[in-house]
Amino acid sequence: MGCFILNNMNHFDNPDKALEIRDKLEYLFEMQKSLITQDYNSTKIKSNEEIPVDTIPENKMKKLYEMEEPFLGYRIFMISSALVHEAIELQRETNWKWWKKDKAIDNEKLQDEVIDLWHFLIQLSIEAGFEPQTLISKYIEKNKENTGRQLRGY
Repeated sequence: MGCFILNNMNHFDNPDKALEIRDKLEYLFEMQKSLITQDYNSTKIKSNEEIPVDTIPENKMKKLYEMEEPFLGYRIFMISSALVHEAIELQRETNWKWWKKDKAIDNEKLQDEVIDLWHFLIQLSIEAGFEPQTLISKYIEKNKENTGRQLRGY
């Protein structure tokens, strides 16, 4: 079975150059937003995955945004569910089963799962109406509140 590699010739292929131009969080948001609009029937897609020639790829994130929500908040429900399950996949990479013999922890697998979490967390942030600067401002505000709580013995 033949394969081809989908490749995109845009600024996402050179993140160092892109990061010189814009804030890093803005860059991540932009990359995430592009997932909603990418047409996987095009050969101009960023991916290192080998795709079988007889496969018709489907952009499920785009489909989630094109469909009518069966109930208000459906996309938030779906994306947060994915986030929870990615957290479980991360947990499974640890020695959380205290009754079993410990195994070596593979940092690369841990990092892959954390990136999956970031993927869905950024998408949830976009869905909640955050822009990068607003997210940073809200985070700083909440961090101050949480620090104050700790200092008060919360």
